[in-house]
Amino acid sequence: MAFFLWLLSCLVPALGQDAPDEARPFRLVAQQVVEEECPALALPALNFWMQLQDHFFEAQYQYFSPERERKFIALISGIECLNMLMRNLDTAYLCPLLAAKQFKMVAEWASALSHPWRARCLLQLGNIFKIQAMSRWYNQLPDAAQSQPAASKRFETRLQVEYTIAVTQLHGSLQTPLRPLVRWQGTSPKIQVHSICHYRPDPTSRTGRDCPLPDLSVPNHRAYSERHGFKYVLHTELPLPDREAHYSKMLVIHQAFLSADSPDWVFFIDCDAFFTDLKTSLTDILATYGVSESDGPHFLVAEDPGGINTGTLLVRRSDWSLQFLERVASSRFSVAWDQSMFFWEILSTGEFLPKVPDRNSVASDYSLPPEVALVHQAHLNAFVPPASNDWSAHEWRPGDFVRHFAGCPWQEAHCLGLMRETVAFAETQAGSK
Repeated sequence: MAFFLWLLSCLVPALGQDAPDEARPFRLVAQQVVEEECPALALPALNFWMQLQDHFFEAQYQYFSPERERKFIALISGIECLNMLMRNLDTAYLCPLLAAKQFKMVAEWASALSHPWRARCLLQLGNIFKIQAMSRWYNQLPDAAQSQPAASKRFETRLQVEYTIAVTQLHGSLQTPLRPLVRWQGTSPKIQVHSICHYRPDPTSRTGRDCPLPDLSVPNHRAYSERHGFKYVLHTELPLPDREAHYSKMLVIHQAFLSADSPDWVFFIDCDAFFTDLKTSLTDILATYGVSESDGPHFLVAEDPGGINTGTLLVRRSDWSLQFLERVASSRFSVAWDQSMFFWEILSTGEFLPKVPDRNSVASDYSLPPEVALVHQAHLNAFVPPASNDWSAHEWRPGDFVRHFAGCPWQEAHCLGLMRETVAFAETQAGSK
C-alpha cells in the first residue's frame, strides 16, 4: 500500500491536497505524458497538447464512473477534444501517435455505449494518424545494412494489433453486404468515365519517362465506355501540376460538371484500375445502391476496413456534389492522399465531430449522410495482393466489376504481369456477348 501511494505521488502529484491548481488536477501529469509521447515539441504545440491531454484525462475520469450518463459525458468530451485536433491539423501532425491513441480511446467508449458506427469511423480516422506515425518511424530507421535488435524494427506492436482487431471486427459486422445486381429501369442517365494517366520521372518510385500503364489501362477504359455508350475522357495534364495526380481527381470531376457538355454522373477510375466485368453497366451499379433518376445518393465509393478507397468514384451532378468536391479539394487532411481528404469531408458533412457536442449529439449512433453510399468492393473496387491481405480487404475474383492495383505498382514485375493478365482477361470478356 505504501508503494502504491508513493507511485501515485510520483505520477500524479497534482492530484494531492497540495495541488497548485485544484480546478485542473491532471495538468501536471498531462504535461509529463505529452513530453514523453511527443518529445521536443515547441512551446505553443506543447501547451496545446498539454491542455488537450488534460481534458482527455478529465473525460476518462467521467467515463469510469459507475453512472451510465457520465459515460456519455465522457464521450461528449472526447468528441470535443478530437474536433479540436482536426481543427488544428498542423499541431496534430506533430504528434500523430498520441492522436491515434486518443481516437482509439474515444472509439472504445463509443463501442461500449452501443455506438458501433461511431466507433468504427473514429478508429478509421485514428488509423490514418497511426499510418503517419509509422511512416515517420520507418523513414528514421538506420540504414538496413546496419545491424539492429529485432525489437527496434517493430512499430508499436500492441497498438497495431489492437487497431487491426478492432477495425476488422467492426468492418465484419457493419460492412455493406454484397447485393445481387439490380438492372437499371427507365431512361439511362448521361455518364462520363474520367481517368488521369499522368506519370512524370520520379527516381524514388523508379518511374521513368516511359510508363507502360497507360498503354494497358486506357484501351480497357475506352473499350468499356464505348460498349455502354459512355463518353470517355482521358486527362494527361493536371489541374494541379505541382502535386501528385490523385490530388487533381476531385477537380476534374468538378470541371466536368461545370462544362457545357456536363453529364448526370461521372465515374472516375484510377489509371491502375481495370474494368473486368464488361457486361455490367455503371447504371446497374447505381440502381443496386439505391439511385434512381432523381432520388438516392450523390456519391458512391467502395469501403474497406480502413475506410474508403477512392481509386473509383461515382458522383452525381448536383449542388451538393459541387460543394462537397470543393471542400475535398481544399482539405488539408491529406495524410492518406486524397482518400483521407474525401473520408474526412464525408464525416464532416454528417456532423461526425461537432464543434460543440451535447447530449443530443450522442443520443443515437452515427450514420453517414444520406447523400453518401458505401459500395461493396466487388461492385466497384476489388484489390489484389498484397493490399487485399495487408488491409484485410476484399480480393478480386472473376465476376467482380473492377480490379484495382492499389499497393501493387507497375514497377514491380509481379504486379505488371498481373496487369497484363487482367487486360487479357477483360479482352476475352469483351469478345463474349
